[in-house]
Amino acid sequence: MKLVNLFKNSQVFKIALVIAIVVVGYIASVFYTQMQSLESSVNLITNSTETQLELERVLSIISIYETNLRSYIITKDDSYLEHRFLRRGEIDRNFTRIKKLVSNNPARSKDVDKLKRMIDYRFALFRETMLLAKSPNNDSALLNAKLHESSEFTEKMKTFVYKTINAEGDKLKIHNENHQFELQDSIISAFLLVILSLLILLLSFNKMNVDIDELKKTNDELKFVNRSFNYAEKIAGFGHWKLNLETRAYTFSDNFFRLLGAEPNSFKPNLENIVKYIHPDDLDYVMDVHKKSLLTQEATSMMFRYVLPNGDYRYIMSVGTFTRNSKGQLVKTGVNYDISNQYKKTIELEENNKELKSINEELESFNNIVSHDLQEPLHKIQMFISRIEAKEMELITEQGKVYFSKIRTSANKMQALLIDLVNYSRTIKGDKVFVETDLNTVLRQVIDDLSLNIEDKKAIINLEALPVIKVIPFQIEQLFVNLISNSLKYSKENTVPQIAIFLDDIGVNDVHEGEIISDENYYKIIVADNGIGFKQEYAEKIFVLFQRLEKDSKYSGTGLGLAICKRIVENHDGFIKVNSDPGIGTRFSIYIPKNVV
Repeated sequence: MKLVNLFKNSQVFKIALVIAIVVVGYIASVFYTQMQSLESSVNLITNSTETQLELERVLSIISIYETNLRSYIITKDDSYLEHRFLRRGEIDRNFTRIKKLVSNNPARSKDVDKLKRMIDYRFALFRETMLLAKSPNNDSALLNAKLHESSEFTEKMKTFVYKTINAEGDKLKIHNENHQFELQDSIISAFLLVILSLLILLLSFNKMNVDIDELKKTNDELKFVNRSFNYAEKIAGFGHWKLNLETRAYTFSDNFFRLLGAEPNSFKPNLENIVKYIHPDDLDYVMDVHKKSLLTQEATSMMFRYVLPNGDYRYIMSVGTFTRNSKGQLVKTGVNYDISNQYKKTIELEENNKELKSINEELESFNNIVSHDLQEPLHKIQMFISRIEAKEMELITEQGKVYFSKIRTSANKMQALLIDLVNYSRTIKGDKVFVETDLNTVLRQVIDDLSLNIEDKKAIINLEALPVIKVIPFQIEQLFVNLISNSLKYSKENTVPQIAIFLDDIGVNDVHEGEIISDENYYKIIVADNGIGFKQEYAEKIFVLFQRLEKDSKYSGTGLGLAICKRIVENHDGFIKVNSDPGIGTRFSIYIPKNVV
């Protein structure tokens, strides 16, 4: 597998190919050198052979010349002497060829010069002998002596020539042996060169097949990506376009045509055909932005309208930027996407925001009415109730006193309700300014404010150290006021209320909205009591506006206190949970993020 991966690695293959080419180049250079040497050996062999042949020809001519001279002496026939000058000329030509053949061998050149002198001397003897033979008063003794001298010199010359021929023969033998050795080396080098060349061809062919397969897979994948991209464009409602600034050629995707309400490739991609679809009121703006971007090569982002063939409008967001293609040409690439639905929703949202603003203004007016206008007559009612109780109660009948007591209770309930409504409104609309706050200081202030209620109930408050965190101070104060007041209100008769407030560790099983929470992200603050409690099935209901579990008149309340607590914790991006058992008590768990800003 590793070898296959290495083979597929283009870099590794390139390195291997370079090494193989270097080796082939080296072997080719060696083979070329061997061929040069082989050619030199062939030339040397040829040279030696031709030298031997020319020397043999010289001896042959001398022998013929000597035989003809002897024949003439015996027969006195002049025909034996007819071609003597031609043969001498032939010997000169032979010596010219021999001198050329041995020109690169100084020692052999000296031998040839010596042989030339011997040939000249031999021809001088031939001439002297021929003159003696033709003389009318020839001296046979002198002629025989000259013939004997000629024969001895001929043998001497032959010995010298054969010595030279034998030397050339030995040289030829050495050349032949070297030639055979070099020929074998050349064959081996040629074989290695062919094998390596075939190996490179096979590797290249195999690599080419692998690359072709990879290219085919890449092309198939690219086609799939293009189809997926076109399909994604169709689903997402956008189309892309390109403008080559050098060729001035436009390219439109299939869905770009569809955004115009046209079929893909139904017209030639160019600017002239596009402007027909742009809303007349937007055309100058679009053209101005587009042309400026081509000059400055800055990215563009603009919104305009298309007018479709059926007369409908389509709101388009177009963004474009510049890049260079593989040829180095500057190309502007853009994406147009249909924002008609978003635009309409934005318009609706703006309208809803206007309505919401109006509702908020009305809510603000309602808060003012609750906090001032409604409480003012209520204060007067409570004031007159107090005066009647102080001065006129003796004049009222017993039944009237009962009615009067109910009036006082109802007025107090209304005051509590108005106060809770104002507090709840403040949690929704109040300024959410987070301040680094010591919760211990806040709790001490809350306990001081509730001291009369705590003393009245003879309650025991157990406080442990709480952290310093960023919170909305007045809301956190309201949170603890409501929770402690709730614990005091729903305490058991004949039992000393005990309220514990402390920082607890978050368990591994604590989950909120399907996500595990931990001490790294949240503070967990517990407010626990030993009050009357309630069934756990009502744990979510108690945080709903105006929901009260206890209908007994001795437990007063408006049903807003815990809803206010939930809203305050949510304002801090936290959450609140409750666990309770009837007759045992209630435990509120407050989770506040540590990274509250």
